[in-house]
Amino acid sequence: MGTIYKRYHRKNGVTLDTFVYQGTYVDRNKVRQQVSLKTSDRLVAKARLRDLELHSTDQAEDASEVLGAALNYFIDIACAPKPIATRKSYEQKSAHLGRLMGGVDLAVLSIEHTERYVATRLAEGAHSHSVHKEMIVLRGALKSARQRKVWRGSLEDTVPKVKANYVPRETYLTWTQFDAMAQHLVPELPNNSKLDTVLNSEVLRTERAFFCLVIAFTSARLGELYKLRWSDVDRNRATIKIPKGKTKGRTMQIATLLWPWLLAFGERAGWTGPIVREWGNVRRDLALACKRAKVPKVTPNDLRRTFASWLKQNDVDSAAVAQLMGHSSTRMVDLVYGKLDGATLARAIGRLPGGVVQRCAGVTHDEASDGEHGTHGTIAKTAAAANSLVELATTAVLTVPGDGVEPPTRGFSVRCSTS
Repeated sequence: MGTIYKRYHRKNGVTLDTFVYQGTYVDRNKVRQQVSLKTSDRLVAKARLRDLELHSTDQAEDASEVLGAALNYFIDIACAPKPIATRKSYEQKSAHLGRLMGGVDLAVLSIEHTERYVATRLAEGAHSHSVHKEMIVLRGALKSARQRKVWRGSLEDTVPKVKANYVPRETYLTWTQFDAMAQHLVPELPNNSKLDTVLNSEVLRTERAFFCLVIAFTSARLGELYKLRWSDVDRNRATIKIPKGKTKGRTMQIATLLWPWLLAFGERAGWTGPIVREWGNVRRDLALACKRAKVPKVTPNDLRRTFASWLKQNDVDSAAVAQLMGHSSTRMVDLVYGKLDGATLARAIGRLPGGVVQRCAGVTHDEASDGEHGTHGTIAKTAAAANSLVELATTAVLTVPGDGVEPPTRGFSVRCSTS
């Protein structure tokens, strides 16, 4: 086995802090070789050195390795160009594969090993959808191993097909439910609380409301949200650039209701630095806020679904919604994100020849209303709530702190742009 070591860069005779790994190994002719591995990542360097050793020996064609090593190579090397979120997901899945099959040599790996693995994972209580994803990682690792000539098996004969049985989440919030949640993002304080405590609580609530608004009006994933900087906001064009994350980067117009919030927080931050602060317990705190507000429990990704559902319920084409969410096709919008409410479906029926049946004497029809899991929503209510906030955006100076999702203005004023 060869060795790796660091070689630090030098400039004008001064040693810098940056380095790349060098490697030494003995080739098939018993000659000691010294090469640059062209990386500062230790795991990548070790993998590259191992490849050089294998391809320089007469045994390279017959070489093999254990599954755990193949999984490590797949995650660290083959998946290096993939987004960080994807790599973390693969790492999580590969951990179970390594735990149960990591010591199996690829030369003897068979369908029996993998089928026993599937049975064990299901017996442990893993969902079939999780096991399905683990098989995807296993298939990728074996494909990589075959390309490196350390495995000669067949994917079809080694990796069983596991049905995902995936049931997409459907939860989203109507505008009224969103507004109610925003008012309960921090616990209610006792009546005898000190003024400083009340003010700090209100600041925290507005920061969290802004956090939720950015997701609900831009569809940013958490990773994308934390990458957002004030330099990504173009105040002249009223656009915001969502950085590349798990989905594609995109530039989009800023929604009217989000605009005064961006102006308020941007001015307070001096238009530098990150747009939001990291919210460590966001899932737990959102769940508690929804419980206090008596609305369906949501996660940050459910707020992305809220974004898509609001658009779809206003008859926006799935292709436009997909592009705004960073997807390359409409599949995820149609399957996972865009949920239609009763009012939207009623409008669809109304477009049939002859329209929809009107109210009949003696028969009562329930209006679409805010319901469980946000599956219904009154358009009139949404419009009324939205209009009240749109009026705020036309005010020259915002001076009064508001409840719900009105822009935060305590302690500072904001110039409103009409550009």
